[in-house]
Amino acid sequence: MKSIIVTVGSVTYAIKLQKLFTRAKIRSKLVKVDNTRTENGCTHGLRILESDFYRAVVVMKGNGINYSVYNERI
Repeated sequence: MKSIIVTVGSVTYAIKLQKLFTRAKIRSKLVKVDNTRTENGCTHGLRILESDFYRAVVVMKGNGINYSVYNERI
């Protein structure tokens, strides 16, 4: 099953975003992505199912959260 990691600027934003996802019934897992996998060094994000991505974008845009996407297969 495919997953996507949505990365944000800090662990604080990742935790806040996880709460927003929970309210929207989007399952997520907090992850740390190391600097070998991103352009911006170590960062935090949330792993979500690819099928939840569009709903997640609506949540993030609706709450003014800037994000990047890292695709990953699990």
